[in-house]
Amino acid sequence: MQLNVERGAPATGKTIRLRQIAQADGQRERQILVGRHSTTDALELSVWRLADRGANVICIDECSEEQIARLQVLQRRLPGNLTIHAVVAN
Repeated sequence: MQLNVERGAPATGKTIRLRQIAQADGQRERQILVGRHSTTDALELSVWRLADRGANVICIDECSEEQIARLQVLQRRLPGNLTIHAVVAN
């Protein structure tokens, strides 16, 4: 699994770029996961479910640093063809 994390100040275009990535993969905006709407455990479960369904790209907006740390741990156990794009607002 490849994990791409974009960090930066609010209103710098991170979410817009994330939406463009999702759209290029054929995803609708509502398919983007939102970290602040989930606990770290719930976000991990959502990622596992999408990976089990064969997702190649997962987009996550508004992640916490704790959630990013969990994704980094998962990196070794998720499929190699999976790419996760995650945004963290500083």
